[in-house]
Amino acid sequence: MNITLLDSLFTEYGYKLKEQTNSYRVYVLHQGMYYGAEIIMLDNSDPAIVQSRYSNLGYSVKIQHFNDVNNAEDYLFKGFFKTSTTVIDIQKRYNEFAEKQIRHYGDSSIKYEYINMPYIEYTYDAEEEKTGKNLINSIWSVFNQPGAHLVIVEAAAGFGKTCTAYELYKSFIKFGDSTKPLFTELSRNRDVKQFKYVLWAEIDKEQETTAKQELVIYNIKKGRIPLIIDGFDELLTKDIDPGKAESLNEFEQVETMLSTIGDLLRDNAKIVLTSRRTAIFAGSEFEEWVNSYNGSFNVVRFQLNKPNVKEWLSSERYEQISSRNIPLEHISNPVLLTYLRNVDKSEFSNLLDEPENITDKYFEYLLNREKERQDLIIPYKEQMTIYENLAKSFYEFDITGEARSFVKELIIEYNKQKLTYYRELSPTKQSLEELADTLTNHALLDRIGNSERISFINDFVFGFLLGKSLIKPIGKTLIANKHIPEDLLERSISAFRYARKADKEALWAIISSIKGKLTIEHQITLDSSLCNTVHGTYNSIGINSLSFDTVSFLRSNCQFTNTSFVDITFEKCTFDPNAFQNVTFTGCRFISCQLSTTENEINKHLIQCYGCEDYQSDFISLFKANGEEPEIKEEKKKDIELLILSKYFKVDGKSTKMKYISNLRNEFMEDSEDIDEVFSIFESMRKRGYILTRGNNSFITQAGINHYHKKSQS
Repeated sequence: MNITLLDSLFTEYGYKLKEQTNSYRVYVLHQGMYYGAEIIMLDNSDPAIVQSRYSNLGYSVKIQHFNDVNNAEDYLFKGFFKTSTTVIDIQKRYNEFAEKQIRHYGDSSIKYEYINMPYIEYTYDAEEEKTGKNLINSIWSVFNQPGAHLVIVEAAAGFGKTCTAYELYKSFIKFGDSTKPLFTELSRNRDVKQFKYVLWAEIDKEQETTAKQELVIYNIKKGRIPLIIDGFDELLTKDIDPGKAESLNEFEQVETMLSTIGDLLRDNAKIVLTSRRTAIFAGSEFEEWVNSYNGSFNVVRFQLNKPNVKEWLSSERYEQISSRNIPLEHISNPVLLTYLRNVDKSEFSNLLDEPENITDKYFEYLLNREKERQDLIIPYKEQMTIYENLAKSFYEFDITGEARSFVKELIIEYNKQKLTYYRELSPTKQSLEELADTLTNHALLDRIGNSERISFINDFVFGFLLGKSLIKPIGKTLIANKHIPEDLLERSISAFRYARKADKEALWAIISSIKGKLTIEHQITLDSSLCNTVHGTYNSIGINSLSFDTVSFLRSNCQFTNTSFVDITFEKCTFDPNAFQNVTFTGCRFISCQLSTTENEINKHLIQCYGCEDYQSDFISLFKANGEEPEIKEEKKKDIELLILSKYFKVDGKSTKMKYISNLRNEFMEDSEDIDEVFSIFESMRKRGYILTRGNNSFITQAGINHYHKKSQS
């Protein structure tokens, strides 16, 4: 046994080496009133004398025989972190979460089931993107690799981030007592604190141990304590100095939060973050941040896509929807699909008669069930008003969760007359406080992790209720506030994709009144989500990492000038080339897109596409309409090929790296290269299999490496 490592290990756990001989070592630990002595036997000699001596001194003595240092570390880890209850603790918390997801259906035969969302996997060292269906297995394929790993799971509001986090948490059961996963759910409350303090406060609540923070950090780095942080984006706006917030870009806002995570990513650490979709993790600044740690950890991003309706519903129900030609955009949301999956046949049939009202019917069903479950006499419409008021209050305070006592105060304050009326009608005598207590245990609300804080059960519910409150008369006053929590507005916009047309139009009108105060991305998302067409004039801007589905870009509604689109997915979108003047698309995807007209009235050379993909539909060439490719002499072509491929090698000239296409373009522009020539050759090499692209990310393939070395030597 390596005695030096053994000493170091016990020191790490807070012990002091008290005595050492060739036959044994004694490590002592003083914690409060506890005095412990671990006698580690190194041979087969009798420990009775030394054991008696330390017992007489008042120590709680344990005799240990370890085969090696790993055996000793297992012993210490399991003892300090009480891992004997890990499996029970995980199963209990998971079961509580699962029960909350289905309790409002009032049917004991309905069981919670995690349904995989389709996803795209992004890594910084793979040659191509991966798509898949079993996300948990894919995350474990990352975890099973040696070294530290940061896994980021991104999705739109209400699209399964928390469910995925719980499913991953549950999967640690297979390791029994050898790990102690920490699962923390973040929310934004009224206290403005830095991320690292919030994170450690949450970890202290979850770990159920008296182990010091340094020991927790040590075991996180060892990989024995995997860390799952659900809702990483929740604290973005709270981690900024308010006086500097307006001058910081999105990445600068999150960099201090990431540095807290980066400091933990050493050795064999495994950390998972869930976050709403954001340009932060797809930008060059994030890549630079990762590179600043000199390869001490790897990053893998999983981006969840919209659910596949066919996988959520029985074949019978799916066929009913298809036969009625019901637009899938009305139901392609995990919350609504769960509802359609679990309601009885007659309810399902009734829903198909009014597909536009499915979301409203979902809330009506849920709140009527809650009346039965909690013996409430408050009608569902009045319940809706109560929780719309609560969502409005959260918006005003710019929070996503708060202490139960404060949530109860908000419910009473904004609904006092209503609650008093129904309390007096109730056949059971109860105080206003007791009624408010009942309403904080409502199916629309949920306790955050192991804390006493309350939030809405998911982002979709919060967003829809907030949207409903905004389209009421008070919405104009609320939206006119100086401080605008854009991420909360984003929740309402996302949820209202599934609202009635009239409600969509009403919300669009309300938020449009402050459109100029929103970021460019939120302005465009507002239009595309609620109108399926983009409005406004945009000049000299950059738009990054968004997705558009069935959206129109028409000159009659919008105009983009001197604009750069980077890493954008356009699916089933309609483009008018005349809406774009001097516009570049870099690393974008055009899936089943079309032109509204082939007449380009302005200038045939004002739309450029660099490293974009149209999946052999020929859309890009029609969209650009810029004639023949530039003629390049063979010698110059060879030089440019080598120059492009050289960008994919690290400084050692051997190992390769991912390159952002947008960065390639900027580098060549700085070098005064002809961009059209460069990207004509880039496209040629991509078609020949030397370069692979996925969105704004590009990689050199093995064929490209071979080609580079062959050409550079000739």
